[in-house]
Amino acid sequence: MKRNKNKNSYIKYIAVIDIIIKNSDEFHPISIAEIQNYLYELKYDFQIDSRMIKKFVESYNTYYEDNVIVSYHEGKMVYYYAMNPFLDIMEAKAILDLVYSSNFFTDNTKNNYKKRIQSMFSFHNRAYFKKVLQSHVTRPRTDDVFYRELETIVQAINQKKKIRFTYHKPHLKPIEAKTTEIAPIDTYYQNNEYYLLCQGNRNHLDCISYRLDYIKNVEILEDQPFSYDEYELQCFKEKLDHITYMYGDGQIEQIELDFDPSVYANMMDKFGQDIHPIETENNLYRISVRHIINHTFYSWIIGFGGKVQISGNQAQVDRFQQFLISRFLNSQKD
Repeated sequence: MKRNKNKNSYIKYIAVIDIIIKNSDEFHPISIAEIQNYLYELKYDFQIDSRMIKKFVESYNTYYEDNVIVSYHEGKMVYYYAMNPFLDIMEAKAILDLVYSSNFFTDNTKNNYKKRIQSMFSFHNRAYFKKVLQSHVTRPRTDDVFYRELETIVQAINQKKKIRFTYHKPHLKPIEAKTTEIAPIDTYYQNNEYYLLCQGNRNHLDCISYRLDYIKNVEILEDQPFSYDEYELQCFKEKLDHITYMYGDGQIEQIELDFDPSVYANMMDKFGQDIHPIETENNLYRISVRHIINHTFYSWIIGFGGKVQISGNQAQVDRFQQFLISRFLNSQKD
């Protein structure tokens, strides 16, 4: 019987490349002897020589069209180290920091992001991705269900088909969930929350935002395709720019707000389900939140006609009053 010398060649290739990626970087190159030691520790029943390692690395680099695994000589010793072709360490850290700073993702999702990003780099860089702070409350939401809904929404956007869903917006008193049929435009992120932007049913130049974690039971309406012209897309873009304008100026501050029970759902819609309001003596609710304080935020407060008020910090109250005087009283004098 003829012996198959290449029987384990694919396993050898995967093993060598995986060892280099997980155990080396620019500042921690790995030698041929160290690669062989890792194989021994993993209890593989095959041997690897320098020629074979060189061949595997050349094959890997050819496939990716970049020298993502670098080799160099120091005397008679050959060293290898891996570079991530998609992200550098600081880019990956920035992504993870953004995920962890959000109140939208559950602790379980945050940990999964951390593990996946860490797996893209060697173990020497674990300290960059260490996260010791966890949110004190985990949202009562099942991650896998949410992502299934999101996947259906993305498919509908790509296929340009309307969707039907139920919208479970939180209220003080349980009410029947609203069923909506609408044309999805895109998803976007604002104020620690994930939203779906849709075309208005009554006015096709308008658009409506829905909190993604309130959207349930999404169905694609196969018999209701749609399309947007250039003018409609420009209107949507301007609307979205206006929605996200609040992040253009101002500083993030801790601010205390008092609000009437009738706008409880609006507060949860804006600040999330973890706001922990307390009831005050004058039949109002009080919350303390972190938010960017600017003219857009003040305009949002004004829109409730006095049902939302800044309380607690007198300096913040004075700045809001100054905004009202400069924008409304002075304009009336003109």
